[in-house]
Amino acid sequence: MKIGFEMRLVLVFCLLCVCPFPSYGEPGRGDVALGVNFPGFGARCFLSDRTALELKGQFETNAMVGGLRGYYYFSRKSKCPLFAGLEGDYVKFKGDSSKGTGLAAELFVGGEYFFAKRLSFQLDLGPTLVSLDDKDTSESVNGLEYVANFGINYYFGR
Repeated sequence: MKIGFEMRLVLVFCLLCVCPFPSYGEPGRGDVALGVNFPGFGARCFLSDRTALELKGQFETNAMVGGLRGYYYFSRKSKCPLFAGLEGDYVKFKGDSSKGTGLAAELFVGGEYFFAKRLSFQLDLGPTLVSLDDKDTSESVNGLEYVANFGINYYFGR
């Protein structure tokens, strides 16, 4: 039996929720976070108490998006820290009649809710400028879209 990518993400999340991890410090104070989002994953590293960088990948049947996010946290000491940030992505797609690559840039605002000492639910949204080039037809498409991201993060370190 072959297990799909989405099912693997669900299994990893379930293992993170069930396994007894040691907890140190206050909620969300880890130096590193691993996240599962729909439909992908991310790895976040805090550079200071208020700034973080995240490598992010998302995969669908005919598309792949990989990029870097920069976060600015207004405060990480609450159970619901708020943040703002910028994201830059590389996009690759292949459809029935087209295939190509592109870039995306997003400005986002959002927050996290810590439902356990080291686990948080994250939601953010914002405008995204998307530029795609079709290799077969040499056509280009540019536009502004609004994107919402949600996921679950596991914090560790410190």
